[in-house]
Amino acid sequence: MWNNPRHANVAANLLYAAALALIAYTGSRVLFDSQAFSLRTVVIGGELPHVTRSEIVSALQRRVTGTIFTVDLEAVRALFESVPWVRRADVRRGWPDRLEVRIEEHVALARWGQGSEQRLVNTHGELFSGRVDAPLPAFSGPAGSESEVARRYAAFRELLAPLALEP
Repeated sequence: MWNNPRHANVAANLLYAAALALIAYTGSRVLFDSQAFSLRTVVIGGELPHVTRSEIVSALQRRVTGTIFTVDLEAVRALFESVPWVRRADVRRGWPDRLEVRIEEHVALARWGQGSEQRLVNTHGELFSGRVDAPLPAFSGPAGSESEVARRYAAFRELLAPLALEP
């Protein structure tokens, strides 16, 4: 085999490819697991009149792990969206050691349901749990009709606006 130059070249190329793959794998493991890229900062943006810092810290504490390369952004987004009043969270990586999060809060439009079953309806017609002290209209209807009721309420408000009336 070694007397044939063609076979020797093929064997050498295979050895070079294996060595290169091993170097690339080892380098990526060192890079991805390096403490130099572990997450140190979470930057939060958005107007947050109802979400407190302690709610965010308790939702994230010891649950966000990994480095900037290995953190599961979908899992972090789900953690933020599990906080009451958070409608949507947009999570991005920030170089070299931070996460950037943009939070959109629910805007309460009305109360939905009665008694212990009472929840809030936002301006998108979505139900959510939260507490609000401001007076809000009370909506009710069949399950799944929240969006339609909110849409009709908004249309009704627009009709009354030129008359300076509120529903």
